[in-house]
Amino acid sequence: MKKKIWSWLFLGLSLFVIGLLRAPRVISAAAQPPVANFIVTQLLPKNQLSSKDSYFNLKVTPGSTQILKIAVSNPSTTPRTLKISPVNATTADVGSAEYVPSDRSDPSATTTFTKMTSPAVTISLAAKQGKTITFKTTIPKNGFKGEVLGALFVTDLQKISKSTNGKQTFKMENRYAESTAVALWCDPKTPIPVNLQLTNVTVTTNNGLPAVHAKIRNLAPILFGDLQIKSQVMAQATGKTVTTQTLKSGSVAPNSWFNYGISLGDHNLSAGRYTLKMQLTSGQRHWHFTRQFTLTAPKAQQHNQQLPKHHAGTNWWLWGSLAAILVIAISGGAYWLGRRRTRQE
Repeated sequence: MKKKIWSWLFLGLSLFVIGLLRAPRVISAAAQPPVANFIVTQLLPKNQLSSKDSYFNLKVTPGSTQILKIAVSNPSTTPRTLKISPVNATTADVGSAEYVPSDRSDPSATTTFTKMTSPAVTISLAAKQGKTITFKTTIPKNGFKGEVLGALFVTDLQKISKSTNGKQTFKMENRYAESTAVALWCDPKTPIPVNLQLTNVTVTTNNGLPAVHAKIRNLAPILFGDLQIKSQVMAQATGKTVTTQTLKSGSVAPNSWFNYGISLGDHNLSAGRYTLKMQLTSGQRHWHFTRQFTLTAPKAQQHNQQLPKHHAGTNWWLWGSLAAILVIAISGGAYWLGRRRTRQE
C-alpha cells in the first residue's frame, strides 16, 4: 500500500516539474482569424484569359468599357452594411504585393485601376440577402502596356471588437474585409521587362528603433514574384559587416514602390558613414545595388540604448524549486527504503 502511495507521489512531483519547465503558450487576440460575415463571388465575363483563375484576369480592348460584377451575400441573421471600393495594387514595406486601400502611387504608371473604374458604393444587406454589384472600367483609347492591377475591396462597416483579457481593459477593433483581384491586359502576349531601381536610403526610426529604409521602385507595368533580397550593411571606417538580412518569396505590384527595412544589428554602433549592398533576384533576373548613408550621432545613440545591457539573469526561483523537489524526493525515497529494510530485518 505504501509503495503505491510513493509511486503516486513520484508521479505528482514529475508532473509538477514538467509544469514548471513548460513555456506558457500565449494566443494573441489579433492572431485569431475573423469570422466571415459576408460572401463574395466573382462573376467572370467571357473575356477571361483563363478559366482556372478565380480572380478577374481579362483581356480588354482600347476604348471599350469593361463590366465587372461580383455577387455579395449575407449568410448571417443580422443586417450588414458593406462598402465596395476599387483599389490599386501596391507593395507593402515587407516586400509583398497587397490589395488594400492605399494612397501610394508611382508616377511611372500611365493609368491605374482606380482612375479607370467607377467609384465606391455602399450597400445594405438584410439577413440572408444577396445582391449583385456592377462596376464599369473605361479603357483608354490608346490602351496601355503591360498590366493594370487592382482589386474590388469589400469591407463590413461594422467594427468587430475583441477584448485581449478577461477584465475588458483593452479592446482591438477590426473590420472583416475581402479583396477580389482584377488584372487587365490589352496585349497579354507582349513580354514586359522588369525595371527595378533603388532610389534612396535613409535611417528612420520605427517604434523607437532606428533602421535602414531602402526605397525600391518597380517602374514596369508588371507584377512579379519569387523576389529574394540579400542585404548587407558595412561600416566604411573598418570595412566590417554590421548586419545582414534576407527576404524570401517576395512579390512586387506593377508601377509601385516600397520602403524595405533593414535592421542595424545587435551591436553598438558609432556615428559615421556606412554602405548598404543589396542583391535582388527573381527567377533569372538579377539586380545589384550599392548605396552609402550616414548614421548620425543621435541615431547611433538611440540604437545603442535599445540593445540589451545584460544577459537574462538566472531564474533562481525555478532552480531553487527544482532543488527542493529533488531533496524531498531523495529524502522520501531514503525513508521508504529504510523502513522497508527495518521491517525485513
